[in-house]
Amino acid sequence: MDAEGATQTEGFSFNFLQNADDQVEEDDFYDNPGAPAEEEYYRPTEIDQDSLEAVSINDEVSLLKGRVSADSIVELLEEPKAAESDLIPGVYEGGFKLWEGSVDLCKFLLNKYQLKGSTFKGTDVENELQGKRVLELGCGHGLPGMLALMAGADVHFQDYNKVVLTSLTIPNVTANLNSLAAGRPRPSCRFFSGDWLNIGEYLTSQGFGGYYDIILTSESVYSLESQRRLLECIKQVLQPPHGVVYVASKTFYFGVGGGTKSFREVVKRDGIFEVKTVSKVEEAGSGNVREVLELRFPASIVPYFL
Repeated sequence: MDAEGATQTEGFSFNFLQNADDQVEEDDFYDNPGAPAEEEYYRPTEIDQDSLEAVSINDEVSLLKGRVSADSIVELLEEPKAAESDLIPGVYEGGFKLWEGSVDLCKFLLNKYQLKGSTFKGTDVENELQGKRVLELGCGHGLPGMLALMAGADVHFQDYNKVVLTSLTIPNVTANLNSLAAGRPRPSCRFFSGDWLNIGEYLTSQGFGGYYDIILTSESVYSLESQRRLLECIKQVLQPPHGVVYVASKTFYFGVGGGTKSFREVVKRDGIFEVKTVSKVEEAGSGNVREVLELRFPASIVPYFL
């Protein structure tokens, strides 16, 4: 048994927040900061070739990813419940599973930045992502960040769990960078673990406040609390006035109260960013929709940064 499994909506039952009206009290929100933030330094880590598989993004582009068995996940997290659940609040945030939104976000990036198979096969890195400073929040396998990295962006990867980074994300990065053409420049990458409330403060203390041109995240707005924590982090590290955020998620998550519909309202109430849908995928037979949202600073602030 492995961690991929089905990603069907009907199997998505976290038992976290019971309904969309549940609210986390302000004091509890800040009194429960979750896992502390820290950096995991990149050491190229080879992965067992038998555990690698290709994820097709389109007809021209595929990315490599590893597989971690359910038994290994339990051992790595030291948590028996991880064999049965993709979310254990305060312990595990689902990073070992490949979520549909991650692939949706990769497809969106290919179209948005006009990336083709030739972008990743030759030594010429000329494209719109080259040199961009990118952060993937809640990265797990890290496929969207990987795509940006291979296109020449400098990418920082973040996941709640350090063991996700060391046993999955970093080996995935190694495998995909090794697939690039010889002589092609290797952009930089860094890895950070911890709760989003702590990550925003930590990255700011390391000189990354208001730093990132692009922030990527997928399947991370599944609950109202996760939405607020994510937004607080984004506000600290996105570069004004032209930084942009892409959030891939389902419109709603059964049983936990989150999704793009409620996140859009959270963003609007906060008042810092404008938000719109830039991609949409209908889930056949489920009545649900997967979307990619775009968050930007309002154009009215641009003159203050000239």
